[in-house]
Amino acid sequence: MVALIVAMPQGARCDEFRIVPSIALKEGYNDNILYATSNPISSWVTTLSPGLTLTNRTEKLDLMLSALVDIVRYTQQSDYNSENQYYKGRLGYTFSPKVSAQAEGGWSRDYTPDRDITTTGVALTNVQRDRTYAGLTGNWVLAERWATNASYFFEQDIYDSPQYSNVTGNQFSLGLNHDLGLATKGRFNAGYASYRYSAQDTNSYWGTVGFEYRYHELWTLIVDGGARLANTKYQVTQLQPLPPFFVTVSQTSDVWGGVGKASLNYNGEKTIFSLSAGYDLSPGSGLNTSTQRTSFVFDIRYRLTYELSAALATGYFLNYAAAGDYGTTSVNEATIFANPSLRYEFTRDMYLEMFYNFATTDYKNTNTSAQRNLVFARFYVQYPLFE
Repeated sequence: MVALIVAMPQGARCDEFRIVPSIALKEGYNDNILYATSNPISSWVTTLSPGLTLTNRTEKLDLMLSALVDIVRYTQQSDYNSENQYYKGRLGYTFSPKVSAQAEGGWSRDYTPDRDITTTGVALTNVQRDRTYAGLTGNWVLAERWATNASYFFEQDIYDSPQYSNVTGNQFSLGLNHDLGLATKGRFNAGYASYRYSAQDTNSYWGTVGFEYRYHELWTLIVDGGARLANTKYQVTQLQPLPPFFVTVSQTSDVWGGVGKASLNYNGEKTIFSLSAGYDLSPGSGLNTSTQRTSFVFDIRYRLTYELSAALATGYFLNYAAAGDYGTTSVNEATIFANPSLRYEFTRDMYLEMFYNFATTDYKNTNTSAQRNLVFARFYVQYPLFE
């Protein structure tokens, strides 16, 4: 056997192929399962999550396929039971030391009202949403200090309710990086995005300049800033003095806005954390319009012992759109969340987590608010095959 391994080509020894079935059981209590502004409904919630992941990595290939199903059962409110499905894949290939590409895609069907709280700050009802996404990114080293990248991303959300507008987004971007020395890179990015809703279409053009700084491979700081022009076409109903009295006319709006993104990341032996801030136009899935989103998110995990670690994720989102900016809809919502947790790892493939999740959203247009407290324990185990 030793002689066979030595005789194998180097590329084969670098090959990593894994199939990892997993299952997680989560039991918790949610004091506002619909994230309602009044008359909240509480319930104990049990979630069983079987999953399967396939990975194959070589010197040139990076392949990943995964499937996960969350089977959610409410003890007191069985009418809201659901099965959330998530499927995704990634394919990366390095053609040469200077050229690489990566494709990704996925599909999901989910129902939980707080599904987007920690990513966009937007709360929904328990409506069914089917999300399809796909992306393609290419990287090319032009010269010793110059590199470029181009990407395309597609995303479509379809809701099983007339309360929410379906939305289709297409985004193109082009980036240019220049090595400035002293672990610093200059960055230039430009792009185009389109968001199609039931009642309006928004097209925008943006550009940013910034830098990336790495310190001792532990710290990474990225800062980008620039501007965006958004053009929206939408329809409004107007009253006129002659029959048919009410007519639908098309209107357009042009809105200039700033674009800002910054992130600070640290990856140490015991501590991992990230701090990010953003200000940009976002599609606002579930809000029926695009919004100018301001965000601050902080994540940290600290290993107390080899088996035990503590983590905290917290953030703030402000989604804002004045009526007439990106359609007739006005949005002014601010969300804050905080998620502390503890994890005990029995092995690298089995752990137990304890969570507390708090979220609150202030709907400023209606002077109402919603809060949710969620406490749960989660046991996770996986069994890697072909290792």
